[in-house]
Amino acid sequence: MNNLNVLILEDELIIYVHLKKTLQKLGFNHVDIARDAQKAFEIASKTKIDILFSDIKINGDIDGIDAARTLQNLYKLPVVFITAYKDQEILLRASEVDFVGYLLKPYRVDELEAIINLTVAKYKLTMKKDNIIKINGYDFDKTNNKLFKDKQEIKLTKKEQLFIALIFNSKGSVVPYTVIDEVIWQGKLVTDNTRRTFLYRIKHKLVNLEFCVQKSLGILLL
Repeated sequence: MNNLNVLILEDELIIYVHLKKTLQKLGFNHVDIARDAQKAFEIASKTKIDILFSDIKINGDIDGIDAARTLQNLYKLPVVFITAYKDQEILLRASEVDFVGYLLKPYRVDELEAIINLTVAKYKLTMKKDNIIKINGYDFDKTNNKLFKDKQEIKLTKKEQLFIALIFNSKGSVVPYTVIDEVIWQGKLVTDNTRRTFLYRIKHKLVNLEFCVQKSLGILLL
């Protein structure tokens, strides 16, 4: 476990401090903490994250479910939800994410150990899967976030790489502008003109890639 990196997305001090200490005692040497989605996206863009523990209710415009879905789409990592709620509507929404399980606050150490073992097993299984997505003549390597055309890698900027990862892994679903803005521009002010210019460059760089810009909603890969 000491070679796996963990990210805790949690805004309650007592919870994330206790969880971090427990994970470290169980052998995880690298544990990062984010108190909102923006910080989580920033950390994941700079550090390889293998496992995510995410509270469902967090501060900010993007909740723990949407943040976890985005991080999973970008980096194909196992997710464990932390929640104080047994509300069926919330858990149903959480089921839209391929999560390993959830910890109900307050949780016991033996419950945490059990779900960690399951999560590590899920991580190892994920690493063995075929991680290539094929769309319109493009091959996207989900593991390394690289895009290929006719077996030749297409050079992408960091922002382009993040955008491609978002829409390829979310094919069939609209990626909200709130998520796109947070992931790509990480808290910086984004105007409509900035977004339009970025999408214009993408369309001209990847001429066979078709996606729909849905006003006020987000981007849908066709």
